[in-house]
Amino acid sequence: MINTEPDNERTIARNAERVVTARLRDAKFFWTADRRTTLESRLDRLATLLFHKKLGSYREKTDRIERLAKRIASAHFGASAETANQAAHAARLSKTDLTTDMVREFTELQGKMGGIYAREEGLPEEVWKAIYYQYLPVGVESDAPPSRAQLGKAAVTWAAVSLADKLDTVVGLFAAGEKPTGSRDPYGLRRAAHGILRLLVDLKSLTGLTLRPTLQDVLGPATEAFSVDPEQQIRLTDFFLERLAYLLEEHGFDIRNVRAVTFKRGLGRGQAR
Repeated sequence: MINTEPDNERTIARNAERVVTARLRDAKFFWTADRRTTLESRLDRLATLLFHKKLGSYREKTDRIERLAKRIASAHFGASAETANQAAHAARLSKTDLTTDMVREFTELQGKMGGIYAREEGLPEEVWKAIYYQYLPVGVESDAPPSRAQLGKAAVTWAAVSLADKLDTVVGLFAAGEKPTGSRDPYGLRRAAHGILRLLVDLKSLTGLTLRPTLQDVLGPATEAFSVDPEQQIRLTDFFLERLAYLLEEHGFDIRNVRAVTFKRGLGRGQAR
């Protein structure tokens, strides 16, 4: 889009083509350069990237979600040892693309490029797809991506990694004293909570699993990595209840019934969405 009258469409098209061509050349260069180094060998570089001043580096975060993803897959999904190990593998590599030239230049590709690079390295579908889709789901709608068809054999490993990452973010930042206020949510905690709840609510349709872990089942292991005091635990529970009320309303449940079952400590009185 341009803000001037297209007096010379051919010139405009030629200039736009030059810009796009330059970007594609950059992408090709990054693609070639990044693939000279494996994702596994990039792990130590994550120690130089700060996740949060009170929660450490991205290397420390991936260590936490590796342990948590394996535990969720095994203890709460009833997955085999092989699947639990694949979830741990995907979690360990999940943030390594943050150190690539491609993602530094095109930040919107984080996760996706990690998955693509993992596929190019020959890693199993259960691993590379879990990395590729790790930031999803974002929306609370039942048809929000990813779909079961997109996930394929990676459905269970993806669910474990996605849950572990989002739980680590929400619980860790609450423990660090970060909490959304009004319309302010710089760390995207509401979005992460929506992803956690959507995944738990639709776990069977997304993965085929018959086990139905509760939020408290997966919150417990997540809080072990942090010093969550009783007051923070109460605020965390209330926060998730607010998000659950929103999700159920968006799924079409009667608002009166939703507020009746989620009413606690003042919930149901016009919370921010």
